[in-house]
Formats: sequence, structure tokens, C-alpha cells
Amino acid sequence: MNFKSMKKDILKIAVIFLVTVAAVVWGLNFIFLGKTPKSKADEVLTLSFDPTSATAANNGEFTMTIKATPTSAMNIQLYKININFDKSKVKIKDSGINYVVGQPSSALGGDDNSRISAINGDSGQGMIKLYGEITNPATGLIMNGATELAKITFISKTDNSYTVTNSDSSVSKVNGDYSINTVSLSNATFNVNGGGGPTATPGGGAGNAKLKLKLKFQGIAGKPADAYNKLAVKVKLLNEANENVTDYKTGDFVADTAGVWSGEVSFNVNPSAKYVVYVKGPYHIQKKICDEKPTETAAGTYRCDRGKITLNAGDNNFDLSGIVLLAGDLPVQDGSVTAYDTSLVRNNLGKTDTDEVSKADVNRDGKVDTQDYSLIIAALSVRNDE
Repeated sequence: MNFKSMKKDILKIAVIFLVTVAAVVWGLNFIFLGKTPKSKADEVLTLSFDPTSATAANNGEFTMTIKATPTSAMNIQLYKININFDKSKVKIKDSGINYVVGQPSSALGGDDNSRISAINGDSGQGMIKLYGEITNPATGLIMNGATELAKITFISKTDNSYTVTNSDSSVSKVNGDYSINTVSLSNATFNVNGGGGPTATPGGGAGNAKLKLKLKFQGIAGKPADAYNKLAVKVKLLNEANENVTDYKTGDFVADTAGVWSGEVSFNVNPSAKYVVYVKGPYHIQKKICDEKPTETAAGTYRCDRGKITLNAGDNNFDLSGIVLLAGDLPVQDGSVTAYDTSLVRNNLGKTDTDEVSKADVNRDGKVDTQDYSLIIAALSVRNDE
């Protein structure tokens, strides 16, 4: 073998080695989905239930279809959706788990029909792990619009109202360079017999003190149309004496013609203590309120240190509409105004579809437009929950 021939052989070996290393690196990135980077800020994927509600008598059946809708075409390799339900009120029907696309991932702990008895067993909260792998890894699943991922059939155990929800849901997106991003899915609620259940406390929960609050939200100057005149507002308390913080209670608030929203929540309180009230709207930055009748000279400028609010058993009426609760933290809320929030509005400008409006219509006028976008941009100067 002469020197020129040896040189060619060495070059061939080097090329083969480099190609092999690149393939191995790509394969490891492809396999270990749990270590993939998160999505870019402008990537939004909406999860929805179809239909969004059902009426079911005791022992009655209903089926919900889980859909995912991207803002632009997306190639996915895996979806992970956790479905939550109250075992005392509903159970999964035998053979009621149906993967429309993909196969259940046993390696990741995905549930299929063989797991129904175990999921339905015992009591408390149930969870279905819909972890679906696309069967053709070479092509993946191209989503151009609303895409059906799975269907679940339930059997109701009651005539009363309750909800089925999802949480901690995502897809693994394949990019053009074959890298993989994890893109979060939004949360949705399926209402049965009118809704109400483990994810929201009807009437603001139980307690010896009822807080009847009046609130003012940024960008809403009057009464919205009936279809949009309800906001689920979260409230929690800080006891200044022992620094204990309650869990959130959620109450439904409705607006009057002046754009003042009224609703109520209930807590067990100590009449001798002083409290801070934290209020967070569904599209809003959380506000810390220390005074029973707070005021401010400009929207969003109210600040306070220690709580001065006294709460007694029975009704406690507080007019908090002298300050404005700033918009900015959109569903799925994370306590901050980020590029995700601005992108969610920007990518849905002009939309009037129910899903888009429920996520990005900040001023509750039935459409996503530049007014909503301006409100989010203004909130960037504050950014975080108080």
C-alpha cells in the first residue's frame, strides 16, 4: 500500500468516525426527552376539551376528547398530559382510555386500559397519565391546527357538579435541526353538571369570615357583555401575628356598569389579628393589600408594608376599587409577566375564538386586539406578583 492510498483510507476512517459521533449525539438527544430544552417564548400550545362540559346523571357516561392546538405548524414526538378527577364523583369506564394518536409510553409510566382498576381504586384525587409516543419517530406527528390526541370515557357517580382538569402537560417538539424542545400545554377545565370541584371552591369556600370585596381591574372601564362578565379571582390571607399564610380561595366576581367587580370568599380568621389580603385575577399580577380602603394617585402605584385589616366572623365588606389590579400574568400563570405573556397576545391578535379569548382577552371585550397587547406591555414595568 503506497502513501497516497494510506492517506485516502485515513480520511475515510476520519469521516466515518465523525459521522458516527454526530449520529450518537443526535440519538441520545432524541431518546432522553426529559433533558431537552424548554420551548421558545413565542411557542404557545393550547390544550382544550371537546366538548367543554357534559351533563351526566348517577351512572351516566360521558366522553371527552383532548385536543392540542399550536399557533403554527409543529412536529411532535411525544405528549404528556395528566388528567385529574375526583374519585368520589367519577370513575373511568372499562376500556375508557383511547389514544387517538401515538401509543402509551410504558417506559415513561403512561397509563392504558390495563391500569384503569388501579387508577379508579381507593379514594381521593385520581390521575390519568396520558403519555403518548408517536409510533413513527422518523416522521413524528405534524400538527397544523386543532389535533385530537386522546379520548376518555367516564362514568359519573353523582348528580352533583364537579370538574375534570389537566395539569403539568407538555409535548416534545422536533425542530428542523432534529433538536427537541419541551413545549408546555395550557390547562383546561371540563365541567360536569355545571362544574365546580377540586380545582375551584364554589362560593369562595367555607369559613367563619366572609370577605365581600369590590375590585377594579386594569383596562375594564364598564360592564362586559354577559358572556365575559365573570372572573375567577384568587384570594389569600397573611396573619401578621404569626405570619401564617392561607391557601388561595377562589371566588367568581362580576362587574357593574362602572367596571367595579364584586364577589366573595370565606376564611377562618382570628378577630384579634391584623391581616394582609393578597388578590390575584385570572389575567393579573397579584396585589398585596394592607388597608381596608386603599387608594392611589396613579394606577398600580399602591404599595404597603404591614397588614392593618381586621376580620371578624360574618360579613366583612371591603371596597378595594380605589386601586387598580394590573394585567399581565396570563394563563397558565407563573407569577410574572414574561415574553410568554406578550407572545400569547401577539400571536392571537384578531382572534375571537373561545379558546383564544379565554387566554388572552385581558379587557373582556370578546376579542384579542391591540388594547390587550398594550395592557401587557404596560405591565412589564412591574412584572412580578407582590
